Amino acid sequence: MVQNAISVVVGLILGLFTLIVSVIAVIEEAARKALVALGIPHQVQTALLALLLLLLVVVSFRLFGRLFGVLIAIVLFALLLHALFAPDMTAIAI
Repeated sequence: MVQNAISVVVGLILGLFTLIVSVIAVIEEAARKALVALGIPHQVQTALLALLLLLLVVVSFRLFGRLFGVLIAIVLFALLLHALFAPDMTAIAI
């Protein structure tokens, strides 16, 4: 009985985390498309997206507390590394 309750709680936490990361990925992709549509150079796009990801980390800490904030910060750091080292890829599969 207790094991089932723990499994349900862990499942809900993972589901919420997945939802949060998906929304952040959608925001990042929309920002990337908007910057491309405006004709902003790639280096400036990368810098602006890095700032956006930093802002999203701060917002995630404020909204979801330290646990989710740390988990989301790790994922956003991975997105930042992707933006820096694999700029030719346009979509990220999470």
